[in-house]
Amino acid sequence: MSPLDRLERLTDLVLVLLNAQRPLTLSELARDVPGYPEGRDARRQAFERDKRLLREEGIPLITEQVDGPEQFGYRIDPDSFYLPDLHLTPDEQAALQLAVAGVHLGDPSGRDALAKLGATGLGDARPLASFDPPPALVALFDAVRVRAAVRFTHRGAPRAMTPAGVWFRRGRWYVVGWDHDREAPRSFRVDRIEDLPVLGAEGSGRLPEGFDASSAVPEEPWRTGGEDVEEVELLVDAIEAQRVLDEVGPASLVERNGDGSARVRFAVSNRDALRSWVLGLFDHAELVAPGEVRDELVAWLRSVADAPIPDAAAPVAGIEEVLAGRPGAQGAEDRQPGRDIRQRLRRLMAIVGWLAKVGAAPIEEAAERFGLGQDELVHELELAACCGIPPYSPDALMEIIVTDNTVEAHLAEGLARPRRLTPAEGFALAAAARTILAVPGADVDGSLARAASKLEAVLGAREGLNVDLPSPPLLADVQRLVADRRSAEIEYHSSSSDEITERRIDPVQLVSVDGHWYLDAYCHRAQGLRRFRVDRIRRLVELSDVAGPLPAPRPPSADAYVPGPGSQVVRLELSPDAAWVVDTVPVLEATTREGGAMVVTLAVGGTAWFERVLLQAGPGARVLAPADWLDLGRRAARRVLARYGG
Repeated sequence: MSPLDRLERLTDLVLVLLNAQRPLTLSELARDVPGYPEGRDARRQAFERDKRLLREEGIPLITEQVDGPEQFGYRIDPDSFYLPDLHLTPDEQAALQLAVAGVHLGDPSGRDALAKLGATGLGDARPLASFDPPPALVALFDAVRVRAAVRFTHRGAPRAMTPAGVWFRRGRWYVVGWDHDREAPRSFRVDRIEDLPVLGAEGSGRLPEGFDASSAVPEEPWRTGGEDVEEVELLVDAIEAQRVLDEVGPASLVERNGDGSARVRFAVSNRDALRSWVLGLFDHAELVAPGEVRDELVAWLRSVADAPIPDAAAPVAGIEEVLAGRPGAQGAEDRQPGRDIRQRLRRLMAIVGWLAKVGAAPIEEAAERFGLGQDELVHELELAACCGIPPYSPDALMEIIVTDNTVEAHLAEGLARPRRLTPAEGFALAAAARTILAVPGADVDGSLARAASKLEAVLGAREGLNVDLPSPPLLADVQRLVADRRSAEIEYHSSSSDEITERRIDPVQLVSVDGHWYLDAYCHRAQGLRRFRVDRIRRLVELSDVAGPLPAPRPPSADAYVPGPGSQVVRLELSPDAAWVVDTVPVLEATTREGGAMVVTLAVGGTAWFERVLLQAGPGARVLAPADWLDLGRRAARRVLARYGG
């Protein structure tokens, strides 16, 4: 006899526990649920694995004390198993569905949540925003939802806080709340949390009366991380003046010169962050005052300009060879639907819930709805038809009938109720809705806003998740360009080459990636699809309608930069102080050496972009290959020093 599919055991376990009138011991469960091993220790281990999986999937398996030698029994509380009715209207459900289709978070949690809510397939909606949430983010959102205290390690230091909200701003996720050790409001970058947060009991968190989470949200990086505040002055040339003013605010403008350059003055409390930001402007900006801060920046540049050059460089592979050898290039069969038992259980419960509601459907429709091949759907349904409750007689099994073309089900009405969302699913729905509502021009009082409010009220996460997206000056023009399918001429300042070029483009799509807006368009100059950062478009002139078909849009990706065939592979050594580079730029490979130094491999599309990285990392970065790039940082530092008279 072939071994029982674990999915069948898990499905039976859920049904038995859900129908239990009292807590059932492990012995009783092993008697009623087929598939558990005979031996006591093996049975306990198998059950503990199943119990952990169910809880991770948001299924509230309750442990209670019982009389008898086993001491503990188990059941599922139906009130906690099912999601309270969201009372979504058809237009609100459709708006939530479009939000999930348009916001890509790196995993299928949003689609899984919609399946629980009974939504139809997501269709072919184009992506509007994409980011990859840090691993700790879902747990922190859950802590906000249940008002739990949390403990985690942030940049090597233990922290204890009560989160009041999670915030997406300037391309980073932050958790904002009350720091119990410092008795003060604090915010922490979530991607710098080194472990998964440990949540206390529900309701264990405390916030001061009237606590305002927005007051602790970090602003510009140069205004965080320090206690002493000082004013600095910056002279910015015409190329970057407007972009800098958009970032530091119009109130910072001291003087606008006839050549388009600008002098700005603003407050700073973090000199390291200021230095990195100014060097990111390359030689388009000069730190004028105060003298002490200027001298520190000049000394940093001199340390880069005078750094020794390695004696020799080992050869590096071409970009095609490196990309071909990356994880994911092979082994696609390991990522096929149905390989993961969690995904299979999640999906099967959604299928059963949907069938309980509709009664019957064509197999083709059901397979398309849940993203399965028809053969795979039939296999899972035939397995489900064998599941039920003791004594597993025909009247106690789930009645699912599969014919050549249709599936018909006669199931308990209770199974049609939406199941409780997992923390990841709740976050995915809330994040998708809040991201779309943060898009400039979104209807903040429309169907999606109402759906988001209803969802967050049920989750207990009102105002617990906030998304800020930028609104560069030409964003509305670009939005209209894409909507009307109009060609345009643009003047574009490329960060990879530090050049200003004139381009004729045909717009394909507008997408926000990691907090920046990008326009994907067919570029007549390059004769191919290119990605343009909207805040680097200096001028836009609308032309005629787009002639002919456009290229297919890029697939959803959390990476704004995708290495092209002309990219240069670069090997870079980073000291521990410069390890932040790995979290900031796309890295193909990374290895850690004894002492904490790292060797990373990057794909570089333009030298100007890489020069900025080297200047910002300073003496903590050293190019190892290719040979003709060994002194790139030295040469860049000397060019910038020339602006300072050095």
